[in-house]
Amino acid sequence: MADQELLAIVWGETSGLAAKDRNDETLRRLHSVVAKLAATAQRRGLGSKLKQLLAPRANDDVKMAAYNAVSSAVKSINADAYHPEIELPARAVLWEVNENGVPRRDKVPPKSVSWIFDANVTSGGDFVAGSGVDTRTYRLFEFAKAPADDELPFVSGYSGSGVVVSEGPRPWYRSPNWGIGLLGGALFFLASFSLLWTASSFSQAYDLMSNRQVGLAGAFIASSCPAGADADQSKYCLTEEDSKKTAAERKPIYEKKLADFAADASTCVKHLTDWAISEEAAREALAKTGKLAQPQRNNPELDVPCLKLLGYAVTYSAKSLVIKADTFVGRVAQFIGNGLFGWHVPADGLQAVSLGMPSSLMMLGVVLVLVGLGRGVTGSPLGALISPNGRYSLALAQVTFWTILILTSVMAIAIFNGGLVSELVRYFAKATSFPDAAVKGFFPYIPEGIWAVLGISFGTTAVSVLFKSIKGDVSDSSPSAIAEGRSQQIGGVGFLKSPIAGADPAHRGSIADWFLGEEEANKDKIDISRVQMVLITAGLLVTYGNAIFAAVRDLAPQEIILAIQNVQILISTLPPVGASMAIMLAVSHATYLLSKAADKPATHGQ
Repeated sequence: MADQELLAIVWGETSGLAAKDRNDETLRRLHSVVAKLAATAQRRGLGSKLKQLLAPRANDDVKMAAYNAVSSAVKSINADAYHPEIELPARAVLWEVNENGVPRRDKVPPKSVSWIFDANVTSGGDFVAGSGVDTRTYRLFEFAKAPADDELPFVSGYSGSGVVVSEGPRPWYRSPNWGIGLLGGALFFLASFSLLWTASSFSQAYDLMSNRQVGLAGAFIASSCPAGADADQSKYCLTEEDSKKTAAERKPIYEKKLADFAADASTCVKHLTDWAISEEAAREALAKTGKLAQPQRNNPELDVPCLKLLGYAVTYSAKSLVIKADTFVGRVAQFIGNGLFGWHVPADGLQAVSLGMPSSLMMLGVVLVLVGLGRGVTGSPLGALISPNGRYSLALAQVTFWTILILTSVMAIAIFNGGLVSELVRYFAKATSFPDAAVKGFFPYIPEGIWAVLGISFGTTAVSVLFKSIKGDVSDSSPSAIAEGRSQQIGGVGFLKSPIAGADPAHRGSIADWFLGEEEANKDKIDISRVQMVLITAGLLVTYGNAIFAAVRDLAPQEIILAIQNVQILISTLPPVGASMAIMLAVSHATYLLSKAADKPATHGQ
């Protein structure tokens, strides 16, 4: 009876599986391993946890042939006659693997069998089940160390034996990966809307000071002075003492403040624009003569008073005008929006505006989204940079870093440019003039050198993937073919034949992979071409990143006012780089690709 029960278990656990290499001996070993471990489980009273299946009908020739093969293996195990020179494992796991031979991340093995990732685990062969698109590959992971008496010695992802049934998928909000990704998305949009809020506040402040929209000045004067307002600001708003007076008494005070504001605002708009024009003329002279001329200034004594008045107008606009606050819903929306997005608005006009912090937060948001995706898909925070063979890809890393730096900076600048002319956007098409730009609009001009950098980065990634597909990995190459050096020789150097290191479950991807070779012959040795590429790419990223942040910080309020008045974009282009940067990157990438294409000689005597 025991033999029949053991046969039912082995048939239940292996029925429907075929050896991937189509070798009958491989399938026989699977039957024998399951039979041995099932017998161990029976002796420990754990046999009921394994799947049992009755013998097939006698008229089913195919299944009967498979059943007879299982029966033969079980009899050999019972008679202890299965190749005595071959040692069977003390425990085993049959688990689904992907095309790279790595356990699928979406079907994580239970913690009780996490030992399958240990370095001293061996493989008992790969087996397939199903057909067509439903084909699945399972690997037999074998371990010489015996399990505890209360542990099932055989666990199968194919039959479900020994796999604890989950109570159901964990709600997305309880997953840290979702939390990381959503935090990144929130940071990105928080910074984006903050840029838009700041730019729109300046746009509304210009409308207020130029009296472009009648009634805004009256609402500004009628508003109560904020707590801590100084004497200069109190000149343009109703103080607490003013609010205690009767309507008749407040009227002349209100009219006097309104007249003072109208006169001062008109004067200050002209002064700030003249100031910005004089500075712009000095910079244009520098381009023509090579010498920096001093701006020709009129009435510099108005600088501080006018910047203060602009600051009052910007603060009021941020809190009351970006979203119209003339209804209860509008006031609530304005209060919430100003609290969430108004942190970037300068407290007074004496402060310069910088896009550095919002741009950094947008980049951090993108990084966090990638981290959340990487953790969720591959289990690693940098999973987006991991290649199919389980190693960190240098080509993927550099194209990712350039994409984050360039495209996020472009979006941040475009959002701010658009916000500045938001009140006059319908005139923007006529007013915008940038003759050297390939595309006219809110988005800044991207110099040819940067397009070359992005093209080189994306091209290197594509060519690198092509080289890997041509070379294949060690699983595609027989040891004899590798040993014979089947690469085609060109001037004594082989190209595109030395196999790439295959996926290794024991290898945990690390940043060190960027500096190490990726072929089987040099996967654990430093590759100087990769070191060179890392250093050059890092240096160029830091250098150009600093240039971008220098271009978007310390934006003078008078320059912002001039851009709004002329209905122009404030930041029209990314910093130019010239040909040197692209050439340096091209040489680095060419060296990297040539080194990747060339075969590495096998090291003997190790």
